Parts: sequence; C-alpha cells; structure tokens
Amino acid sequence: MKSYFLLTILISTITCGQTLEEKIQQRVTFQETPGIVVGMYDQGKISYYAFGVADLKAKEPVTSRTLFEIGSITKTFTTSVAALLSLEQKIAFDEKAQTYLPARIVLPEKNGKSITIGHLASAHSGLPRMPGNFAPADVNNPYIDYRENELTAFLNNCELNREPGSQYEYSNLGMGLLGYIVSRIEDKPYSKLIHESIAKPLEMRHTFISGQVHDKLLATGYSGSTPVKAWTWEDASVLTGAGGIVSNAEDMMKFLVAQLNPPSNNLGKAFVITHAPKGDAGKMKIGYGWHIRDESLIWHNGGTGGFRSFAGFDKTLNKAVVILTNSNTGADDLGFHLLNEKNELKPLKKPFTVPFETLQQYVGMYELTPGFQIEISREESTLFLQATGQPKVTIYAETDSKFYLKLVEAQVEFVRNQDGVVEQLILYQNGATLPGKKIR
Repeated sequence: MKSYFLLTILISTITCGQTLEEKIQQRVTFQETPGIVVGMYDQGKISYYAFGVADLKAKEPVTSRTLFEIGSITKTFTTSVAALLSLEQKIAFDEKAQTYLPARIVLPEKNGKSITIGHLASAHSGLPRMPGNFAPADVNNPYIDYRENELTAFLNNCELNREPGSQYEYSNLGMGLLGYIVSRIEDKPYSKLIHESIAKPLEMRHTFISGQVHDKLLATGYSGSTPVKAWTWEDASVLTGAGGIVSNAEDMMKFLVAQLNPPSNNLGKAFVITHAPKGDAGKMKIGYGWHIRDESLIWHNGGTGGFRSFAGFDKTLNKAVVILTNSNTGADDLGFHLLNEKNELKPLKKPFTVPFETLQQYVGMYELTPGFQIEISREESTLFLQATGQPKVTIYAETDSKFYLKLVEAQVEFVRNQDGVVEQLILYQNGATLPGKKIR
C-alpha cells in the first residue's frame, strides 16, 4: 500500500522486563491487531501463544488452529516446489524461463540477457513488482481476475529496466510467473501442486489456497477495526504463487520445523536448496524466496488486505517463529525479536479513550486545498479518515484532539474556535503543517 502521509510525532512504550506473553499480548491491547497467534520452536519444543479474536463481532478467540491469509510467505512454497522439481530434473534454475513457457508468451530480454528460473526465484528477474496492466475489477479482492490472457499481454510487451540477474527487485509478478511455470510443468493447478508436494507430506491439513476452501476457522481480516474482504484466487488466477495461501500456526510450524530439520527425502533437500544465498537484497541476502539476515536468520513476511504474517528461523540458534495477525499493521519486529532479543521491538502507542460525544464533534468534511478533502466518520468508538481518492483508514487517539494512523505514518489534530466548536483539522505531512477548514 502506498504511503499517503508521514507522521511527525512518535510515543514509545517501554518493553524492558516484559514477559514473552506480554510482548505478544501488547499487540492486541494496543490495538495493533484484533487477534494474534504466535508459534515458537526453541531447542526442540513447540509453544503457541494466542491473544484477541478472529472476528470483532463474533468475539471468537483466536487459537493455534485459526486460519489466516499468509500472503507473500506463499513465495517460499513456490520456490520449494521449483527446487523439488529441479531435483527431479524437470526444471533447472540456470535455464531460461522462456524454455518452460508456451510459444504464445515471449519473455523480454535486456542487452542479450535472458530471465532464468533462478532469477524469478531470487527476485533478480528485472520484472517489475506488478504487471502494468494489473487493473482488478474489485480492488478489495485484486488478484482473482488476473489470468493467462492478461499475463501474456503484459509480458509480450514488457521492457525490462535492467539486465536480469543484475539487481534485486521484489516482484509479485516474477514469483507469480514461477508459480505458473511449475504448475504448467506438472500440469496441475497450483492448489493441487502445493497440496501434493508440501502440505500432504508434512501433514499440513489446514493449508489451502485462499477462497477455495470455506472454513469456519478462517479469521476476518481488518484495517483498524474495519472488516476487509478476503483475497481469493481461482485455479485460473496466474499470480497465486506470489501470495495465495491460507494456513494456521500449527501447520506453519510444521513447515518451519522442516526448514530447520529437513527430512531426508527430496522435499527436505529442496528446502535446503532454497536457503542458500543467491544474491544481495538491499542490506540482506536472498536465497530462493527466503530473505537472509545476519547470515543465519532466514525469513519472509506476508501481507494481504486485512492480514499480516511473519515466518522465520535461525539455524544457528535452532529457533523458528511464525506470527499470524488479522490486521494490516504488521509484526515483523516482533518476529525478529522473538528469534533473537538483540533485535529491538518497534515503539507502540498506548490507546487513549475519547468520549463518544467528543468523537462525534469531529465527524465531517474538511477541505485542505481545492479538490483535496478529508472526510472524518465514526462507527461506535472508532474514527475513520478518508482523503480524496484514497481508502478509508482508522485513526487512533493520542490525546482527546490528536490522532494518528498505523497503516502509514501520519497525524491529524482537531482545532476548536473560541466557542469550543470544531472548525479545523490539521494534517501533519512530511514535516509540513496542512490545515483544513471544516466545510460540513
């Protein structure tokens, strides 16, 4: 999601002396997420921690079996299948990706350099993050209608900005293309391929493609306190390999423990292949799908419309952590911290309670510039902000007149006149102060 605003004020919370459970539960009590489930593997022992709810209305508590969209952690499943096929000599990482595509799809080249399977798996293909013709009919469920015709049309007319293999660029398109290729090689839908190759051997009985299994254990995703539509994929969707899986903490722990202690079969060997560094990724390294931090900490995160996830393991420390949340604020810092306490937790803000009658006085439309307005609305005890042409987001009270966003860094302040009537909103953006008059 784009960053529309920047915050200028930050209040830290003290985490020293907190227990592990308190550090996790704080994500719920500080309204970072309605629910959070953490699975930890440490020196041979698995523990689960669950706080909050799967749905704010039903108040059903989350458990280690609650299903969440895992988003881009799906990429590590896709690369694992590719590695498995390489062991079966059905694919080669140093082979041109074009070799495995139908003649109607022609991949772009740059300076005579072709995109290989390894480039797709390590985010070095030169392909953009998203295809330029990505235009979902429903922005709240964006991937379901991007199919082979759209993929073909884009790739056949795409120009690379850089040579394949020359530079890291995270690409949902590239990984989606790899998922499409491995499915085509095996002549199986991606959903069936993941089930047969990984989920079934590891006894991951609750790992599916989002939307293809309707399970009462599936959590509701949220943006703040607003329910978010689930992201779903069909077998005809061609970017599923970039982010289409739903799973729970118990299944994901089986997946992570298998990374730390690979089985002796080809699947275990495939996992090991994906862990090896293949190139730079900013300040980190990247293997096939997995990012590598501090040499031994291997991880990936995920995000969809109303979910954020983290999966990581450290071979040196023999630890693994999975974090699943039904919000879009993220918990990467918590994942890194639980794997190694030298990694600091991000500052959080303690919720501030504002009376209903005060909140209601802020509701209205504010004009910052001609053509750019901010609408403030209220649902029960929650305020929402929606700027012109942008999605509605929850804002959180810092004081009785100052509020902040969690999705992006931003702050707004409500100003009253001498009679105590709210007449203005101030947006703090990128070091600037942008006032907006209340027009209704």
